[in-house]
Amino acid sequence: MKIANLPEPLRKYGALLLVILAGLLLLLWPRGSDPPSASLPATSDEIFNLAELEGRLAQILSAIEGAGRVEVLLTLKTDMEVVVVQDIDTRSRHDTGDGAVTSRDDEHRTKTVLAGAAPIIRKRIYPEFQGALIVSDGAGSASVRTAILDAVAALTGLGTDRISVVKRK
Repeated sequence: MKIANLPEPLRKYGALLLVILAGLLLLLWPRGSDPPSASLPATSDEIFNLAELEGRLAQILSAIEGAGRVEVLLTLKTDMEVVVVQDIDTRSRHDTGDGAVTSRDDEHRTKTVLAGAAPIIRKRIYPEFQGALIVSDGAGSASVRTAILDAVAALTGLGTDRISVVKRK
């Protein structure tokens, strides 16, 4: 079929229609499920566990070449906070005086919004770290100490001045 044989609107807007159809096809294209985020608990029942985090961090740091056995101690500046959805109920009273009606808010009542028996979680605010102490067999080596320091800074968000890496006795 030749382009000249196509109806006038199709010849004029054919390229635009192809782009729109391609866009719709991409929108409808099935995607694999996103992997669950490692930083957020899977359920509202899970909470931040500092000891578990220290253990996981020690395990991964011990995999650094030359690090040997590693122990981790983290201190927190803030604790974990869970913010739930609240419904605000505002009560207002209307007073009549001299024929005028005024209104003002007397009280605010909040109640937690539930989904079944559990509150709906709006967001989780994870703890902020204050400092870290890392004890490692290989911390006598400057390159190992630097690798550990950089890894802990990257994983915790701490500045390197808040992380101490020392050699095990």
